[in-house]
Amino acid sequence: MFYKNLLIFAIILLSGCGFTPMNRINNGQNVTTVTEKIAIGNIPNYDGYLLKKELQNLLNPEKTAGQKDYFLSITLKSPFYEDQTIQGDNFASRETVTIRASFQLKEMKTNKIILSDSTRATGAYNIVREPYATQMARNKLKDNLIKIISNNISVRIVSFLKSNEEKDEGQTHTN
Repeated sequence: MFYKNLLIFAIILLSGCGFTPMNRINNGQNVTTVTEKIAIGNIPNYDGYLLKKELQNLLNPEKTAGQKDYFLSITLKSPFYEDQTIQGDNFASRETVTIRASFQLKEMKTNKIILSDSTRATGAYNIVREPYATQMARNKLKDNLIKIISNNISVRIVSFLKSNEEKDEGQTHTN
């Protein structure tokens, strides 16, 4: 009997926690119907090209065209490399890579910046005596760091748009 009451209490407690999934905006719209209205500016260099493609896949997976309400501009800094482990013969055996990006989300109608933030991703790879293997490890790490940055940016944009939607909905109910 005690466990049954405890289970019922736990269900009631968890149902009131306020959790809402990130893939829905309050009015029942899918997040992608909002994020597909974001135009992404060009980002210089190959890493910028990869970042833009990743963001397009995350924010507009259906590749829908149409009216854009927001403009996302991104500044991608050059990767920073730092030797992490140096052996006795002065050979670096591990290198750390950090990539930073800052971004701004602008509302097209008002030309007002509604979100400005930055993110970074850091990782490391082993340096071996074979230059080809080392270069492949470096390239793979950079690709993974770009994916992490694109995920960070998309999550921040979605959570920002979701919180604004909740604020707007709260204001319409109180007015």
